[in-house]
Amino acid sequence: MDLSRINLNLLLVLQQLLEQRSVSQAARSLNLTQPAISRSLAQLRDLFADPLLVRVGNQMQLTPRGEELKQQLPGVLQPLEAFFTPGNFNADTFRGRFNIAITDYIAERILPDLVGELMRDVPGMRLHFRLWEPGMVGDLREGRLDMAACLLDKVPDDIHGRAVGSDHWTCLMRKDHPLATGPLDMDAYTAADHISISGGGDKNRSVDEALAAYGLGRRIRTSVPFIQAALAFTARSDALLTLPAHMAANIAPDFGLVLRPLPLKLEPVQYYLLWHRRQQHDAAHRYLRERLHRALIDSPFSR
Repeated sequence: MDLSRINLNLLLVLQQLLEQRSVSQAARSLNLTQPAISRSLAQLRDLFADPLLVRVGNQMQLTPRGEELKQQLPGVLQPLEAFFTPGNFNADTFRGRFNIAITDYIAERILPDLVGELMRDVPGMRLHFRLWEPGMVGDLREGRLDMAACLLDKVPDDIHGRAVGSDHWTCLMRKDHPLATGPLDMDAYTAADHISISGGGDKNRSVDEALAAYGLGRRIRTSVPFIQAALAFTARSDALLTLPAHMAANIAPDFGLVLRPLPLKLEPVQYYLLWHRRQQHDAAHRYLRERLHRALIDSPFSR
């Protein structure tokens, strides 16, 4: 037998013919035309050198070779189906590590419950978190990262991006700051000292580009990679801190800070869960990203 002439579609036709014992019923089951099934039956008879189905009175009956193939086909087709179907995730037997880039805010405010659950639910799963930076899209492409939860302007074509929410910007300052009462206008905002956060994604470019459109800029006196440090510095100085509003509203009270509307319009912040398309159908990756996505959309990201 020339095995190169056999394809999966032909085996599926054979299965239906042997089960239905009817060309017309096999055609209906496979949503094909009767002539197409008849042509396939002719091919199968040639391949197996056997009629497979023969008419006996008003019915079609299987030949001994047809009966033999009917018994053998499930053992052939089921492994093939499993081969082409994404695997199922088994939390008890899984062993592996995921590298995930996140912001420090996500690590401190959103993930603790999820990480605790995963440590209980999937004993063999190891999680390694890194602080997200915009250039890490290349790490997703090259396999150094498995996924990222971050803010991003645009998701590249070869990266899967699942939106988890958007936010607007606000200004933070200490409660007794001279600008804490009364309108915060553009002159006051640009004349003040500012603190910026250099880690966990680009939290500066949107502000600076919007100011540049007016021919203005701001004076960054202190830059720090961590949000908690930036908030602590703001609480002990006359500097201003510009942040996405949901972060500000959730953590500003811990540092005695107040929120003031910005005197300029900025594009909303967009939050995503990202991964490379090569991991789209991996069962363990799919399990983890669904858990992470649920945690993110249950957070203020989506509100």
